Amino acid sequence: MILASIWLRPQAAQEAALHAVIDDLADAHGTVRFAPHLTVCGSLQEIAALDAASAYIRRSGLLPLTVTMAGVASGIDSPFRAVFIVIEDSPALRGFREALRDITRAGELHPPHVSLLYTLERQTQWAMPQLDRERLRAIADTCNERVPRGELTFDRAVVETTDDGWDNVRSWALARAL
Repeated sequence: MILASIWLRPQAAQEAALHAVIDDLADAHGTVRFAPHLTVCGSLQEIAALDAASAYIRRSGLLPLTVTMAGVASGIDSPFRAVFIVIEDSPALRGFREALRDITRAGELHPPHVSLLYTLERQTQWAMPQLDRERLRAIADTCNERVPRGELTFDRAVVETTDDGWDNVRSWALARAL
């Protein structure tokens, strides 16, 4: 079974800046690297609906979509939301995400964010318990100095897939642009 999610990707200059932060954090903490993104919706139930999702995106005229970054936060609930940029859930973003969830019958929507650090070890991709709440909070505090509050613009939607589970970051692959 192939798993798929729809992501928004930042415009090139912002993507490069975020990628540098992600790579620096991954190198400093021995974690996996990944592309900067905002997950629109995941656990898609209707892969066949991606053509309809693509048509909706074109018709909506919402891209490029500019959102407000409310700062960097941390958490231990998910290795994929360990250190992340909090994105304000504007009506435009929420409506866009809900429409695509409905079209694709995707799973539950998580609060919008752009991750900067996953707590998965680079080689084994196993959880790293040493990256506890206190350490993640300190990393987030440092990132708040490096990632200024302001606006982030997403200019493209893509489908990301994995055939080996989301916890195998190396298996993630860009399937198509929407």
